[in-house]
Amino acid sequence: MKKIREIKILFIFISIFWFSFSFSQTHNTFYQSVVDSVCYDTLLHHLQKFQSLGVKEVGTPQLVNAKKWLVNKYISMGYTNIQVDSFNHSGDELYNIIVNKTGTLYPDSIVFVTAHYDTQTGTGTNDNGSGTSILLEIARLIKDIPTKYSVRIIHFTGEEAGYLGSQHYVSNNSPKIRIVFNIDEVGGVAGINNNTISCESDQSMPSTNDAASQAFTDTLMTLTGLYTSLQTINTNAYGSDYMPFEYQNYTITGYYETNESTVVHSSNDLLANLDTSYVWEVCKGATAATLYFAKAFQSTVSCEEMTKECAVNIFPNPFSNYLHLNIPNNISACDFELFDLTGRLMKKVNDVQKMPVIHISENLSSGYYFYKIISDQYGLIKSGILIKSFTKD
Repeated sequence: MKKIREIKILFIFISIFWFSFSFSQTHNTFYQSVVDSVCYDTLLHHLQKFQSLGVKEVGTPQLVNAKKWLVNKYISMGYTNIQVDSFNHSGDELYNIIVNKTGTLYPDSIVFVTAHYDTQTGTGTNDNGSGTSILLEIARLIKDIPTKYSVRIIHFTGEEAGYLGSQHYVSNNSPKIRIVFNIDEVGGVAGINNNTISCESDQSMPSTNDAASQAFTDTLMTLTGLYTSLQTINTNAYGSDYMPFEYQNYTITGYYETNESTVVHSSNDLLANLDTSYVWEVCKGATAATLYFAKAFQSTVSCEEMTKECAVNIFPNPFSNYLHLNIPNNISACDFELFDLTGRLMKKVNDVQKMPVIHISENLSSGYYFYKIISDQYGLIKSGILIKSFTKD
C-alpha cells in the first residue's frame, strides 16, 4: 500500500513538472518582430472611432453601429470566417462577433482572445474600447501568421448587463478551449505612471481549473516581462466575460489595468482620461501572449514542416549513457537541456542538431528526468520525461 502511495506521489510530482515545462518560454525573435509592429497610431484611431460611436448600451442603435463597424473592420483585414452570433434578450437583438483563424496542427484546440464592446452610461473608451482596440490590432498582426492552435477572437456584447453575450455563447457551444484570454479595461489613468498590468487568474470555484489557470497566468506574466516595459502583478479574475467560461471549468486568464480608472461607467470615460501609451504597451503583451498561446510560427515554413514537434525524436527511453536525437534539417540552432526532479539543470548541449548523439555522465543517478529542446527561431519545440536506467545502451 505504501509503495502504491509513493508511485502516486511520484506521478503527481512528474505531472506538475510536465505541466510547468509545457508552459516554459524564452524570448523569441520572430515574436519580437511582430510585437514591434504593434502600431500606436492604429490603436489611437480605433479608440477615437469607438468613442465617436457613442453610448453603446443594450438595445441602442449605437451598439448595432459598433457591431457593423467591427464586422467591416475584419472584412477589410481579409478575414473570411466571421460569424455574427445573434440572440434575443428581453426583446433586444444582441450580437457577438466571432472571428476564426484555423490552426495548422491542432485545429480543434482553440485559443480564445476576448473583449466586450458594449458600454454603460458613457462611451466606454476605456471600458472597453481599450480591449476592443487591442483585439483589432492583434487580429491585424496575426492574420497571415500560421499558428499550431486555432485562434478565435470574440467581441462579446452585453457584458455590462451581466455577461449576456459570453453566457449565451457558453450555454450554446462546447468547443475544445486551450485558454480563454480576456482583455477588459486596460486604458489606465491619464496623468499618472501606469507601469503595471494586472494578470488575472482563476482563484474561485470550481477549484479544479485553478492550477491550469495559474500556469497560463504565470506564463502571461513572463511574456509581459519579455516583450513590454510593464511590470506585472497576479490578481483574482472577476467581473468580466471569462466568468461564464470559468464556471464551466474552462481555463482562463486575463489583463486588467492596475491603476483603476474612477470614471468608468460614466460620461467621463473618454480618451482624454486614459493613457494611450499604456494601451500600446498592453497591446504588445497581448500580442505576444496570443502568439505564444497559439504557437505561432513564421509563414516561410510550410505547414508540413511544422509537424516538427512530432518529427523531433529522442531515444532510447529508458536510456543509460547516450541519447540519440533526430531533428529535421529545417529546424536550426537547437539546444538540449536535461533537468532533475528539483528543476536543477543537469546537462545542456548547444546546437544539438550538429551532434545528434549526446553523452550522459555515468555518474547521473537512475530515475526520472525532464528535457527540453529549444530552437532560437521557434522557442520550445519539444519537452518530456526521460528515465535513466543502469542498462547499457
